[in-house]
Amino acid sequence: MRTGTRVLFFVLALFPLLAPYELIVKVEWESYLHPFFLLAAFISVGATALSAFLVFAAVAGLSSKMVFDACAATFTYSAQAPIVRPTSQVYPMADVVGVELRERNWSDSAPSYHLGVVVAGGTVFESGSSWSRGEIELLRVRVEQFLSGTQG
Repeated sequence: MRTGTRVLFFVLALFPLLAPYELIVKVEWESYLHPFFLLAAFISVGATALSAFLVFAAVAGLSSKMVFDACAATFTYSAQAPIVRPTSQVYPMADVVGVELRERNWSDSAPSYHLGVVVAGGTVFESGSSWSRGEIELLRVRVEQFLSGTQG
């Protein structure tokens, strides 16, 4: 996840908080047992939950990076997030078994595509996704050409 996306999620998390402010704080209720207060409280709880979810997405979304280093003949996969400890896994280039275009189907929109790098042992590392199949296909071809040049 890019920094701009994190900031966008955080800013979007502020908007649902307007509902609790407008419906609970600003109104100054005389009785908390009023039916409209209960409705306002229900809406406010939902809005607060949405804000919490967006903040969680902003701080827990992983940023990953794949590096193919011809000089060191290694493949490195790194992942990190503000609340997740950075991890890095390094494999010899010879352990890269294959590169595949992978598709993730969604129930409510078009599929997204990502690159899968398979290493010895069957572990698959995934790149960031794209709505463009052509973009990921071009990336797959470039990585395969790079790998054939370093292993051949």
